[in-house]
Amino acid sequence: MIANMSHELKTPLNSIIALSQLLQEDDSNGQQEEKSYGDIINASGNELLQMINDILDISKVETGKMEIIWEMVSIEEMIQLINYQFIPITKQKALQFQVDVEANVADSFISDAQRLIQILRNLLINAVKFTEQGSISLRVRMNDNPQSRCIVFSVQDTGIGIDLDKQHLIFEAFQQENGASTRRYGGTGLGLSISLKLAGLLGGSLTMESVKGKGSRFTLSLPLQQVVQEA
Repeated sequence: MIANMSHELKTPLNSIIALSQLLQEDDSNGQQEEKSYGDIINASGNELLQMINDILDISKVETGKMEIIWEMVSIEEMIQLINYQFIPITKQKALQFQVDVEANVADSFISDAQRLIQILRNLLINAVKFTEQGSISLRVRMNDNPQSRCIVFSVQDTGIGIDLDKQHLIFEAFQQENGASTRRYGGTGLGLSISLKLAGLLGGSLTMESVKGKGSRFTLSLPLQQVVQEA
């Protein structure tokens, strides 16, 4: 039912977004105020569309209908996509952005590329949202345990951080650290909840370390090789 409902919501919403883009691009009459309205409509429409997608994803995970497609994931191609998406965003906020892949990291490994990118994108979007100055980094490395080889992705920021007594809430659906954060930064808090569940479906884990006022680090660990069981 949720899938059908989300489709019905997306259809008019996609039309609103498309029309707002036309309004943004139409400078024939030189009306800056209209372009500004177009910017607001477009941003709000895209935010609402992301919320719908998040609700659909959390529903799929909780009902066991989230499909995982095992494939060879290229680290180089993944990093190129991350840079393409986040260099412009971080530049806009005057934040330093760095991706560091250690020399011993495998060129590729078996996972679900789409879901891996979704997790990293959620973590980086959160980092950008809650960081006003400083830096955001993505580090890719191998773990130190030769008995259980994992590839580790760490997203670190110099943002607002999270109070120790609120950290247990951060992966729960529709939760942020507090009401003030929700009002100031927006969002539903679904991104981290979805990311945690996706990490589990990929055979890995997602953890967090944070210090209030100094920033946060989210660490995604995935097995280097995933055994795919035949149905």
